Amino acid sequence: MRPNLFFFICASAASLFAANVTVNPAETKQTVIGFGGGVVYYQNWFTALPDSKKEALYDTAFTGLNLSMLRLGNWLQEDGAAVSEHDIEIVKAAKDRLGDHLKIEMSSWSAPANLKPSNDLNGSKDGNKYDSTAATLKTSTSNAPYGNYVYKEFASWWKKSFLQYRNAGIEVDYVSMQNEPDMFADYEETLFAPSETGTLAGYAEAIAALRDTMNTVNNPPKLIGPEPLGIGYNTFQKYMNPLDKADLDAYAYHLYHAGNGNDNSALNYVSPENYRTPMSEIAKDFSDKPIIMTEFCNMLGYEQESDMVGLAHIMQVGFSSGNLSAYIAWELMWGEGKGQLIGVCTNGWGKCTEDKVTINPEYHALRHYSKFVNPKWNVISSSTTESALKTVAFASSDKDSISLIIINTGKSELKLEDQAISGYGVITAIQSTENGKKSVPVSISSCYVLPARSITTLVYKKGATEPNSTSCEDETSSPSTENPEVSKPAGSTLIIADFSKDGLGTWESDIATAPTLISQELDGISAYVQVPFAGCDQSEEECGYQNVRYEMAPALANNSVLQYCESMTITARGVSETNYINVGAVGSSWLDYEYGKTASENTWSEITVSLEKEIDAANNSSQIKFNSNNSGIYLAKIVANNCLIPEEIASELGDRLGIPKLANMNLFTNQKAVLFDLNGNVIWKGIANSILDEKGSLKLRVQQGVYILKTPLGYFKTFKR
Repeated sequence: MRPNLFFFICASAASLFAANVTVNPAETKQTVIGFGGGVVYYQNWFTALPDSKKEALYDTAFTGLNLSMLRLGNWLQEDGAAVSEHDIEIVKAAKDRLGDHLKIEMSSWSAPANLKPSNDLNGSKDGNKYDSTAATLKTSTSNAPYGNYVYKEFASWWKKSFLQYRNAGIEVDYVSMQNEPDMFADYEETLFAPSETGTLAGYAEAIAALRDTMNTVNNPPKLIGPEPLGIGYNTFQKYMNPLDKADLDAYAYHLYHAGNGNDNSALNYVSPENYRTPMSEIAKDFSDKPIIMTEFCNMLGYEQESDMVGLAHIMQVGFSSGNLSAYIAWELMWGEGKGQLIGVCTNGWGKCTEDKVTINPEYHALRHYSKFVNPKWNVISSSTTESALKTVAFASSDKDSISLIIINTGKSELKLEDQAISGYGVITAIQSTENGKKSVPVSISSCYVLPARSITTLVYKKGATEPNSTSCEDETSSPSTENPEVSKPAGSTLIIADFSKDGLGTWESDIATAPTLISQELDGISAYVQVPFAGCDQSEEECGYQNVRYEMAPALANNSVLQYCESMTITARGVSETNYINVGAVGSSWLDYEYGKTASENTWSEITVSLEKEIDAANNSSQIKFNSNNSGIYLAKIVANNCLIPEEIASELGDRLGIPKLANMNLFTNQKAVLFDLNGNVIWKGIANSILDEKGSLKLRVQQGVYILKTPLGYFKTFKR
């Protein structure tokens, strides 16, 4: 059995040359802690978005990236300051989606003003820079145990802050005592020399005080540092050498300079190899503990397509040569519509004239790692003889899964063939191209096209069998990726609730008055439920979102049936006025379907809402939620439409399920077919019945979800469970 993975690459059909990428799962390196981004500024912008856009933002930022680290700032410098409600909301949204998968890292930008000679959080006032001696900690008036500055008071402030965040529901896992202690900035900052001098407090002394103080806390956080501005000129080493390594649980730094004159972060995006030597030097001497890159961006204030491949390459340098265990981008979300990963505009804030969330190229660079590599995985050996290709590979702790990231940094397309690894098969392939499509699924076949300036992630599973193919096609540029005009076959209807037959059912409510069943005919409907609402503005803090939730019957809830359906129709009526309704669902997270649907006071209305979010989220929803500013509605019936229910579930649903059932699979015998995902990307080409089982389910090793099958008979919806 050979553990290595070999690729053969041809530059063109006429000129074939051999190159190889070698992956050795047996050669295990450092353990991964995670991938993340910072939410340090503009938090109130994000929480001010309308709920539908805000939930989409959170889904994109947290679920979309499979984020495992979130960087926050400690902003409790003032006596009596409370933890920001905006931070609380954002962390809760992240934890609701990711649970314990997500860890919180917190840095401080400034000590409290009363602990600094300047009595100011910032390094300047009214455009005038303080003297550096005023931007450090105050000298101590007592015989302090750690040195001649107020280290003990600084550490006590950090302990108080940590406990305050904990009490507010934000459990901080990693603490960096001071962001960029070497950076004398105009904004919030505190200067620390590597060790105490006559004019500056020492980082080594301060971290010793913090270690001793945090050790008095139950379940203390891990301490990381020294977090200097960059890694050039041995800056990291200068801060590390005086301190006791035992005071840190992990090492941290930023990448704003790489030394040897490479001090412009934007230029380092263009030349990521600038980082290989300084990262390697740190890894050589500091491999005894995890190394975390906690902040970096291009510092240009705008987004560049080239930064996508640049960031992926920088991360490759870090994980392959720098012994990185974690990478945290500076701007997970940013205001003014800008942002390294995600730009957010909130109407009326700053220069924004509309609510808009923008996904930027670097988002996809990080996603190629974060979405397909989980904490506690390990970096494994990978290499290539092709200079334009940069690779890094990761394996799960049990070696059941392998994720390989391949970055084509060159200006020429390369063709990748024979991606087999003994004992493994590819189950997912994702590709992003500079100035092209991003995070596009590509066919799992006997060859891959690696476009110029692109990132490709291949996910392997032990024991998986790869399909055969005789052609090699670039799905990122092929016209076949255009969204098909899908004539969807008629699916089944599914009765979620018919209160005239089901009775009241089971409800949960944030409203004091509970829903009640009314058995008095109203315009032809014999029984219905009166659902009370809040009667106050849901967006106002004193009212809040007060939801009323209907629990679906066990056969529906346990089988997560809504993911197989296109839409849902609700038969409702306003109790005393024409009433708007916000509709969503609750499962592994809270989903908002649609807002502002109207129920007339004078007649029964059939309100239809899309279930697209159920398909996309794999939410396993078991409850349908309603809220409104108005007083309440009458609710008669809830029906899901165009449902393609798997045969193995259909029998459990009884007469709730309408007709028709799935098409006769015999119709697809020897029919040529193309399989698309819901974004219109080609997944597979061949004979239809070769990938369909007798129940119409996909046999292909693809991600779970719904797909569109194009045949001479038309377009058909199918699924992978």
